[in-house]
Amino acid sequence: MSDAAPPAAARTPEGVAVDPARTARQSPWGRLVVALLALAGLVANVVGGVGFPNSAPAEWLVNAGVTIDLVATLIACGIGFAVSVRARPAALARVFPWLGLGLSLVAVVAWALTAGGLVETLFQGGRGRYLEDVAGVFALGPAWSLGAVFSAYGLRGRAPWYLSAACWAGIALWGAVLAGAVASALLYAAGLTD
Repeated sequence: MSDAAPPAAARTPEGVAVDPARTARQSPWGRLVVALLALAGLVANVVGGVGFPNSAPAEWLVNAGVTIDLVATLIACGIGFAVSVRARPAALARVFPWLGLGLSLVAVVAWALTAGGLVETLFQGGRGRYLEDVAGVFALGPAWSLGAVFSAYGLRGRAPWYLSAACWAGIALWGAVLAGAVASALLYAAGLTD
């Protein structure tokens, strides 16, 4: 028999006051929005990819890269949503909103610089190229995905308005790039682009 006592279970002391100025409740809504958008984008991107010609291995590879980014975003935000529903108070997120907005902004600029074919196809009656339209998304896929994840995880209840605005702006920028990437895949599958 040992004299050592079993380790005590970690407990939160009763009656400990939580400083509302330094803590906030994690918000599940941003994570839910991003997870649902990622799921819808994933389904549409896979449907588009299935319609790609067999003689287009590079396009298949790029589509698979975008699909992997969407799966990672869906997993991260889906698990985050499940955890945040029953969350305890957490520290205010002061870095995640700005990091998410910055990464989403970098991704949207890279996508905008390479998505000229999408604009040409949709608004000018031309025929864009799928590989050019999603080159920015494919090249900066991890940054694009992390922009959405950090923005979604940065949302907190009782946070200052500018932090919440930065998070929602990051999510909106990610969603714009998502819409463009999925539209490019669907247009290519329909034979409207090269």
